[in-house]
Amino acid sequence: MRFSTQSRGRGGRIRSGLGLGTLILATAAGAATADDGASIGQPNRVTLVRRSVRQDQGAWVVDYQIRNETPTGLIVTPAEIEVRSEGWVSNSRVAGHAVPRRAAVAIKAAEKATADADVIPAADDPGRCRERLSLAVWSDDQAPDAAARPAEAVAPISLAPGATGLVRLRYAHQHVVHGDYDPLLGERTVAVRFGQETFHDVVPLDREARVAYPKAGWPEAPDDRRDPRHFVSGPDSLHLEAHVPGRQYYRFPDRPVRYGSRMRLTFWYLIAYGTVGESRVRLAQYKDTPTSCRVLPGGGFDQELTVVGRWTKVEKLVRIEAEATTAALDFRISSDANLGEMWIDDVALDPLDAEALAQGP
Repeated sequence: MRFSTQSRGRGGRIRSGLGLGTLILATAAGAATADDGASIGQPNRVTLVRRSVRQDQGAWVVDYQIRNETPTGLIVTPAEIEVRSEGWVSNSRVAGHAVPRRAAVAIKAAEKATADADVIPAADDPGRCRERLSLAVWSDDQAPDAAARPAEAVAPISLAPGATGLVRLRYAHQHVVHGDYDPLLGERTVAVRFGQETFHDVVPLDREARVAYPKAGWPEAPDDRRDPRHFVSGPDSLHLEAHVPGRQYYRFPDRPVRYGSRMRLTFWYLIAYGTVGESRVRLAQYKDTPTSCRVLPGGGFDQELTVVGRWTKVEKLVRIEAEATTAALDFRISSDANLGEMWIDDVALDPLDAEALAQGP
């Protein structure tokens, strides 16, 4: 059985939308070769119903729905499941990634559920680029959250007569700075062996569906740091107290940021009358790698907050550094007299230029 697409694209070009072309399902099992391990000249035990593709941040997710065509139940073990993928990949938005480079990976499900292909070899993590292919397989009668599970291992799959299941391939861009946001673009030639059948496909993963930004923002402060007496947006606000040890300062957890983007930081603050010393806000940017964390001095600021006695809104434009991966924000009261209070509410860091980035350079 053969599964092919008629759409073609160029891996080094960023375009908007996912043009998947027209899908063609060929039903002749004889289209497979002996090397494919398919049931040559015999009816297909498993057929491919449809394929779907979506972008997940800087990764691609390709789903193949399969169906058991036999009159009896079918069990396929990990030893009978293999995936081979090959393609020339690039991304013209990303420095060093504009020239297409070959990425070839193979997964034998009995041995592992993931495989890596070097795209840009390098001795250190910041310079290295890889494509990681992950495999997951499940039947439709499994738990409804099966699609959300990470592909850590492949278990045997059981299909009743006429039942369907899913083979999921996830192509992740493994790069310290760009991997979470910029998918590797280019056609992938794919062969999936499932039991006695081998399905062939050409997947045009060459059109970026959207510009990806971090999904996570700053969480709410802990309950013991919030005060319901003062707020801009109910039911409470972050509360700093200079006279209470450990409460004159609060740092939000580091949050991921998209490199090179423009963002708007906004928040409201209220400084109590009688506060002695300085009330300040500070933003810092970092480049995090698996082995280090480096402060990027050009990407931060430290500013005094001076209005006392009324809620005041602050709005600042922030340019995320080209190598930044995370940002940190903190508020503090610096008071030698240990006297003063401050409240902070509606803290947000939002992207400004998603549209401009989507159009490319």
